[in-house]
Amino acid sequence: MAVEERDLIAAPLTVDELSRLAELAGGVPALVSSKSPKAKQLNPPPATATAWLEAMAAEPRLIRRPILVTDHGTAVGFDPARWEALLAAIRPS
Repeated sequence: MAVEERDLIAAPLTVDELSRLAELAGGVPALVSSKSPKAKQLNPPPATATAWLEAMAAEPRLIRRPILVTDHGTAVGFDPARWEALLAAIRPS
């Protein structure tokens, strides 16, 4: 099993990467860390999905973390049950 770990602050995602991730996660709103101080400072907040993607590419602290992408699904934010289900699906038998 190949694992890629990425520090989103040191190596921010591009708009294209964020767009693909949003498709996997169920839309751009699923990626937004609305409780982060950076998101609360946005006044006004981005009005479109494209504007949000651009804002997250420029400021990775707007992205909800952690993110887990597997062949069996994607989890954004830490939901223990979701993570356990995805990890169980990829564990060797």
